[in-house]
Amino acid sequence: MARQFIRTRRLDAPRAETDSARDSARRPFCFVTKTRKIVPVNIMDQYYSQKAKEKEISQQIREDRFLNRYVEMGLVQPLYNPERLAFLPEINAYHARACQVKARDTAGLGWDLIPTRSEASGKVKAEIEQFLTSQLLPLTVILYRHQYDLEVIGHGGLEVVRAGYVPTARPVILSHIPGHTLRIHESNNKFAQKRGSKIRWFKRIGYAKDVDKDTGKEYPLGSIAPERRASEAIWNTLYSQRSDYYGVPDIIPALGAIHGDIARRDYNITFFDNFGVPAYAVFITGDFDPGEEDPNTGRTDLEEVIESHFSELAKNPHSTLILSIPSREGGEVKIQFVPLSVEVKDASFRLYRKDNRDEIISAHGVPPYRLGIAETGSLGGSTAKESTEIYKSSIVNPRQEILEALINQWIIRHEWGFATTDWAFKFREIDMEDELRDIEIAARLFDMGAMRIRDLIRIFGGRFGLEDDPDDPLLDLRFVKGQPLSPDAGLSQQATDVLKSLQEKLLREAVKYANAGSGSDGDGARSRAALALVSGAKSLGTVD
Repeated sequence: MARQFIRTRRLDAPRAETDSARDSARRPFCFVTKTRKIVPVNIMDQYYSQKAKEKEISQQIREDRFLNRYVEMGLVQPLYNPERLAFLPEINAYHARACQVKARDTAGLGWDLIPTRSEASGKVKAEIEQFLTSQLLPLTVILYRHQYDLEVIGHGGLEVVRAGYVPTARPVILSHIPGHTLRIHESNNKFAQKRGSKIRWFKRIGYAKDVDKDTGKEYPLGSIAPERRASEAIWNTLYSQRSDYYGVPDIIPALGAIHGDIARRDYNITFFDNFGVPAYAVFITGDFDPGEEDPNTGRTDLEEVIESHFSELAKNPHSTLILSIPSREGGEVKIQFVPLSVEVKDASFRLYRKDNRDEIISAHGVPPYRLGIAETGSLGGSTAKESTEIYKSSIVNPRQEILEALINQWIIRHEWGFATTDWAFKFREIDMEDELRDIEIAARLFDMGAMRIRDLIRIFGGRFGLEDDPDDPLLDLRFVKGQPLSPDAGLSQQATDVLKSLQEKLLREAVKYANAGSGSDGDGARSRAALALVSGAKSLGTVD
């Protein structure tokens, strides 16, 4: 009895529909790709079970490390699982790049200490700089990682360790705490961190109690041993109206776009990796002998023969394909090559990918060109300048102001005294174009007498290493077109300059016509005029 290989199903039909009609539909023996590669039917079955594979992939995302511990430890559960949010940059390039760009533009371009008044103490500045620059990692790296946590999961922390763990001592260590390992206590005054099986507690900076670093129990300030005291943490979030404890990252509204792009990616990878685009199906019907099935490969002798023939054809394009199908005695075998039009919807996938990309970028508010994407305006010009202005004012500046306020409040003013308002922590600008524009404006104001030399040093000194001398009164001078306005130094000098200029002119005229008295009437007139000018100069006291 011949083995039947004539059942098939439509490639674009739903699976349930084809299963119910299996007995009445034709099924291909195999598929052949455009590269002459044999594709067994079972591989096609794997392709159409892609949805099941996507579900399996989504289940591989790590679970919350504090699962089932929130109630026990008195912790507040975040609105979204930080473990899953931390995983998203690994599976979407645009999301990862946008988070990196925002973190770098906010906290990764450097910083300065800016004097807030003309009598700012240089000693205090040296102490603050010594603390900020003496960390194990550069401060820029610490703050960049903290800001990156905010962009990815919506919250983050900075650890502050005091000298000898004494509550009243000044801090000696500022370090980054990975945000996805931190959870906030319902009291809003302490935090728990879990790394592996270990749990460590931190207290909110400025909290007037001691917290045991291992148990999280609270005690009166200074009442427990220093080695048991929890270090402090500066807590920062991206605001969400749904939670008083945690923030929500900008990517949340575009989570569907990320998952949709994953489905698109896996669809294409599975399709092309397994078998490419089928060019046609090979149907073999009739009374033929497929041969024994190989227990290792699961293929019959006939399948091996066909694959071998098409492999040779791929190596030698345009050569002749000859298939020899063993048939039973008296049996009739029919071989049919049916061209397939399997629509991969490549163009639709490109559009879908672009839609997902644009949604992710829009959620982050980052200009496309900062992610390496070239975009043009409606008239063919670049929109980079306008996009940068909007991005800077609506995304970067607010983030910088929040982080600057936390550092100024809890590191500078709190630790060096609330009365210490001489210096302020300030992040640097996104690009040099803005800085050059600021310098140009300041130069114009200085040339119009609106700014003093000391004002310029206060604003730009931190950027260019300019030092202020509070004992030098000349730094308080104002200038108009290069001339000082000080009553003592300015006006007298200005008058002297005018007189010297007049003297030079008079002397030139006198030398030119001093010996012209015996000449013509014209020369004599010029000579007399020269003598008059010299006399006038003498009367002004400019000529001896």
